[in-house]
Amino acid sequence: MIPAVVLGGNLGGLGVVRSLADGGMPIFVVDKGHSCPAAWSRFARFVSLPSAGGSDLVKELINLSIRIGERPVLILTTDADVTTVSEFRKELEPFFRFSLPASEMVRTLYDKAQFQLLAEREGLAVPRGVILTNPSEFPLIRTLTPPLAIKPADKAPLVSNKENDRPVRVEDWDEAMVRAAKMMERAGRLAVQEWIEGDDSDIYFSLFVCSSEGEFLASFSGRKLVCAPPAVGITAVCAAAPEMDEELTRLTQQFTERVGYKGIGSLEFKRDRRSGKLLIIEPTVGRIDWQEEIATLCGVNIPLVAYRAETNIAVKESARPTSRVMWRSSIVYRLPARIAPPGASLRDGYFRLNDPLPGLYYYAIELFPLGTNKIFRWMRLKGKTPAQAY
Repeated sequence: MIPAVVLGGNLGGLGVVRSLADGGMPIFVVDKGHSCPAAWSRFARFVSLPSAGGSDLVKELINLSIRIGERPVLILTTDADVTTVSEFRKELEPFFRFSLPASEMVRTLYDKAQFQLLAEREGLAVPRGVILTNPSEFPLIRTLTPPLAIKPADKAPLVSNKENDRPVRVEDWDEAMVRAAKMMERAGRLAVQEWIEGDDSDIYFSLFVCSSEGEFLASFSGRKLVCAPPAVGITAVCAAAPEMDEELTRLTQQFTERVGYKGIGSLEFKRDRRSGKLLIIEPTVGRIDWQEEIATLCGVNIPLVAYRAETNIAVKESARPTSRVMWRSSIVYRLPARIAPPGASLRDGYFRLNDPLPGLYYYAIELFPLGTNKIFRWMRLKGKTPAQAY
């Protein structure tokens, strides 16, 4: 069978490896070193490529394809790699099978400011917002109703990091001016939006895949239950949202048709508790999402659908979720009983009985490494998890 290459061995990449394993093809995980969970999965072979990105990474990927001796399917897991592959797609296409939106559309969807303008132009439901390119435009903030969310427009790796990658909530115009000035010094252009009122459990997502011709092949509707940090962070616990499937699928198809989308992607939404309206927070472009495996656990294997589309294997009509499963990124996150879906079982993102090494590596080496007192600090929370201690 035609091999698959998963570029990036993070938790999302591990979910892709386990999803693709159902197809029985050879799977290669590519990352800088073994310090990533997917490198330890029994379902894949690990390949270390030390290059950080750009043309050097492209050369190493081409050499990998030559060594494999096939033209593998390439699946991406990070924004930085999407940018590189999109920029060098002509060089990579003879050696890999992959689908991405047009280069200009990748740049537009990748940039929060450009996406805001695109969404407004195309009539997509997004929060009211303004784009700030220099301090002279700060008075535009006063055209919005607080509270507000301030985000760096550019998600490029030189800008995006743990300190400023997440939106910042501000309660009034004066605070917005101060925080915007500080963020602009680091990040340049900013997108400022009216805050969408609601809890973590009001955040939904649609994971999907389109063919290289733009045909909508499969989708999965999910709901975030816990975010870390709350309201603006990554998915800590999530589940299927079958009750939202009709609405989310309609909005997602509307989006993919209007932008000419190709390949894997996702949209994140939030229900505004004041208006009841479902608004798009942001798209994930050209790569899998952090919680991609929740779809597979519930019966909709999006990475495998993408693989089959790239290898011209007939793709069956997308299935609807068949099981009630919750996905948790780590054992440190506890789900409040009041929002747990009835009858749903909880699956850990790292540890599985049929693929235990990624979990053993992460929990023994990364989260609770020997020789440190992290585990004891965690135990001193007196029964509280880090997610509850923010």
